[in-house]
Amino acid sequence: MKNSPFIILGFALILGLSPLSAYAGDVSPFEECATLRNMSDQSIIGVIRTAPFKTTTGTVQRHEGTFRLEPDQAAQVCSTGPFYDGYKVELVLRTIIPLFSCKTRLSGDIMLRKTTTKEGFTKLYADCK
Repeated sequence: MKNSPFIILGFALILGLSPLSAYAGDVSPFEECATLRNMSDQSIIGVIRTAPFKTTTGTVQRHEGTFRLEPDQAAQVCSTGPFYDGYKVELVLRTIIPLFSCKTRLSGDIMLRKTTTKEGFTKLYADCK
């Protein structure tokens, strides 16, 4: 995909910026990074989300970055948090509606996969850690 560097930069900007006012969840002094790898034969769209946090104004927010990976494509994602327990982020695979969700560490490779049930339905999932 031609705009892969923009995906990586977007994640770094969206997920990597943790406001000083965050006081919920684990925050890392360095970036936690992983590589998302689409191991299927179709495009996969998804979202990476940090844990919710409260700002100084009392509103609850979280950092979020979207991705779209073509077959056999990979993209690096990084974050400094705030994280869920165990330094995890939420990974959601979706079409128009969410199809799969898990909490995973941003380390190493996270494989995005597809399988077909015996009834002929397609199931997208990730190897979450």
